[in-house]
Amino acid sequence: MRRLLVPAMVCLAALAGCERPEATSSPESPAAPAAEARFRHRLGGDISGDYRPTGDPSGAWRVDGLFIGQVSAFDAWAAGRRDASPLILTLSGPSGKVQVLPRAYDLTDQTLHMVGAMPDGTNVTLDARIDQGALATARRNLGDRTPVVVGAATVGEQRLSFSLGWWNGD
Repeated sequence: MRRLLVPAMVCLAALAGCERPEATSSPESPAAPAAEARFRHRLGGDISGDYRPTGDPSGAWRVDGLFIGQVSAFDAWAAGRRDASPLILTLSGPSGKVQVLPRAYDLTDQTLHMVGAMPDGTNVTLDARIDQGALATARRNLGDRTPVVVGAATVGEQRLSFSLGWWNGD
């Protein structure tokens, strides 16, 4: 019995260590999962920080800030641990400040796509570009009004353009 158990355990350990290939399907395919249903990040560097408007935003709704966490926070969120969100979008509008947490995101060193919802259920989508050169400049200058994250958020049907700089605090 013991002679059969040891090889079986070795085989199980070998199988557990194998990588599982991800299912691939084209976005046009009806069987393809919605891109909004995933938590995905592919970061080669550190883009973490608090980003604030570089100008004076106006309108009924406006983007007041974006927090981007460190890679470990994204790993924890993707694994289902919801202690602290790796992304927090702060909006200001008629009902005051609202923090939007992600229901899905796709983040690289250059781009961010996030889908979330406000507490009242209003859908929020954010699409932005991240300028690595501007981020390096802002960090060298310990934060300034250099636009680093530029894009648009959609709140319900309203589109909000924004330009955010890396913030080093007060």
